Amino acid sequence: MKKWLDEVLTYGWAYGSTSGYKLKGRKFALAVSAGIKQEDFTRDGRYRYSLEEILIPFEMTAKYVGAHYLPFYSLFGTEIGISQQELESNAKGYIDYLNSFS
Repeated sequence: MKKWLDEVLTYGWAYGSTSGYKLKGRKFALAVSAGIKQEDFTRDGRYRYSLEEILIPFEMTAKYVGAHYLPFYSLFGTEIGISQQELESNAKGYIDYLNSFS
């Protein structure tokens, strides 16, 4: 992720100057694998903030470069392990998520 940020979000390409804003109008979506359970991303949970709140800097970056920020896809509980069935269900959900933006 850092490499992408460093290489793509550069002045004169992603923003700034007359040759910048190459991401303008492009779709910008995140797929997030969270180690903890979804309920840990609540005001009373382990991290006190929702995943939506934690990802606000990405939303603002997309807005700054003129990209269209889309809802993110998330997978929770990977730190404690998920079953094969959960993994397969999430893989299908992720494919459906990607197809929804075609």
